[in-house]
Amino acid sequence: MVGLAYHAGALKALDEAGYAPADAELMVGTSAGAVVASYLRSGWSVEDFWLLAQGSHPIYRAMGEGVDRDHQILAPAFRTPPGLMRRSLGAAFVMARSVVRAPVPNLPPLLRHAFPGGLFAMPEGKRRFAEELPAAWPERPLWLVAFDIRRGRRVVLGREGAPTATLQQAVAASCAIPGLYSPVGLSGMTLVDGGVWSTTNLDLVVRDGCTRVVCVAPAAYDPAHPPSAVAQLVRQLPTASLGHEAAAARRAGIELVLVRPTASEVRLHGLNLMRADSTAKVAQAAYEATLAALPPIAPTGQGIAV
Repeated sequence: MVGLAYHAGALKALDEAGYAPADAELMVGTSAGAVVASYLRSGWSVEDFWLLAQGSHPIYRAMGEGVDRDHQILAPAFRTPPGLMRRSLGAAFVMARSVVRAPVPNLPPLLRHAFPGGLFAMPEGKRRFAEELPAAWPERPLWLVAFDIRRGRRVVLGREGAPTATLQQAVAASCAIPGLYSPVGLSGMTLVDGGVWSTTNLDLVVRDGCTRVVCVAPAAYDPAHPPSAVAQLVRQLPTASLGHEAAAARRAGIELVLVRPTASEVRLHGLNLMRADSTAKVAQAAYEATLAALPPIAPTGQGIAV
């Protein structure tokens, strides 16, 4: 939820600065970015995301008054202590496999059923994906990144030659945070959140030949405005990975714009990135910081939203 809110503010700033996110020739999305990219390609506007972060989008009226948004995002998937234990063991197994970038033996179906790989469910998210996103992929290029824990490799759904999946399945797979949510089974693969491989997957656009790239990276931080030592430690891997990917992009001659949280924004994000109680503040801060850092008018040319 914090990532979605950050995207909402950053997109609004990019749009006002002349970058027109919805017009990007290619969109690559990972985790929260997969949700944003899919909805943009399916007809949502930048304003829709802004209203969503403010809690004033029409979908909230459809949900009704008094709905616990946090519970709808992190609804316990267990009902009893034994159920919690079984799911905890399954979640630990999925998390362990998520850091192995090599094929590993798959669990027999009986064990997978006995030890589900996720502690929580996301009933509202699943309902909305089914109702608001089409099953068919959009005509304009959209790549959603997941990670196959069975084979230990990145999977780019929507790209030419990728395994067949509906758009809804691809979004769910890219958002299946290991340990929190159960993996998504697809074409013999066991898919989890693509952030396991990289929170931005910026290297994909280097290989695709893009010349101008805008990368929104809410999980990293801006080294020019570093947060506290603890926050730097928590965000060390996403920030370091993005640094390597950005350097490779610039060596390839790509004109790159990076949008990352500043120290004050990281403090606002906190450690629980799934909470829904501060999305308006996160979006506003992202909007102000991004707008202040961008040139007023972006030149035309090939673009990408990550």
